[in-house]
Amino acid sequence: MSEYTEADKKTAYRLYKKGWGYLSISKIIGCASSTVRSWIMERGLRPHPTSGYSKKFKEKVMKDYENNPDLSMDKIAKRNGIYARTLSRWLYASDKKVRPQRPRIVDRDAIVRDLKAGLPKAEIARRNKCSESWVYTVQRGDG
Repeated sequence: MSEYTEADKKTAYRLYKKGWGYLSISKIIGCASSTVRSWIMERGLRPHPTSGYSKKFKEKVMKDYENNPDLSMDKIAKRNGIYARTLSRWLYASDKKVRPQRPRIVDRDAIVRDLKAGLPKAEIARRNKCSESWVYTVQRGDG
């Protein structure tokens, strides 16, 4: 037997109809959000989408990726305000073609010269078109 009452289920249903999310409802009732979701589905309601992005937005971003083969997944994601990993999941889930990543070409010797010259790491990264963390990696001798 379930430890939750019919009143708990009705409360969840009522809050859900008002637009509350599973997690918020689950905190009030004291159950898992997946439990709330299953109660909603038992009532025959279609669950809220779990993604915060609309289908139209996802398609727009994936089209942006397809139409700009010269831009990396990171750059496309950044200019659309999402994480590259999110875009990657969308592309693989939609069976769209994912371009292989180009290897990073960084002139390690130029970074070492700039470090020896005492330039700030942000400036070195800008000049060498790499991240500051890559400059630190070269400085440590790992890059």
